[in-house]
Amino acid sequence: MKNFILFVSIVLCYFLLIYLDKTYISTSSKMIDFLAKDYPNEVVQNYMENQKKWWWVGYVATLLLIGIKILLVAFCLNFIKLLDISSLNNIKFSDLVFLSLIAESVFIIAGFYKFVYFHWIDPDYTLESLQTYYPISLLNLREYLSTEKWLTYPLQLVNLFELFYWGILAWGIWELSEQKISFSKSLGLTTITYGAGLLFWVGIVSFFILNAQY
Repeated sequence: MKNFILFVSIVLCYFLLIYLDKTYISTSSKMIDFLAKDYPNEVVQNYMENQKKWWWVGYVATLLLIGIKILLVAFCLNFIKLLDISSLNNIKFSDLVFLSLIAESVFIIAGFYKFVYFHWIDPDYTLESLQTYYPISLLNLREYLSTEKWLTYPLQLVNLFELFYWGILAWGIWELSEQKISFSKSLGLTTITYGAGLLFWVGIVSFFILNAQY
């Protein structure tokens, strides 16, 4: 029950972020100005009409994606029991789901940080800058590192919030083990399980981005 309540709370926070983005950041005028550079007026108008018609798709997609992400993270972390049976065998999958939900709150904070940044700190933004920005990440230094499009996602993942996310996962495993293992070992187990899963996912996303360029 606690997992369900926490999941609903997280989804509602993401829904709020979507609403704030559509209402104050990615506004219709911003979208029209952005699309008008490359597409004729008729195409732009059709796109905006479809956006109004299918506004609910973003909310449904967010619900599904968050649910899938939480389960996949818990699935990856579940392999820690194979790596340290004696100390971690009593950990339930539902405990790992709860831990994944707690850690997800970090990215909600990142979302609100991004909203505050563009709404109050840098209101003279363009959609290009909005799309190539992630709070406190190497993506913001992309022009100094590399302009390759396939590196966009990996650079986005190297950020302070992702570091906090790893820390919460490691702390949670340490707590779930009843502190039978050290925090450094818990961090190592997180790296082997969740880290391996994340690396695999980044490889897939980068591969599709790279192939889309040709």
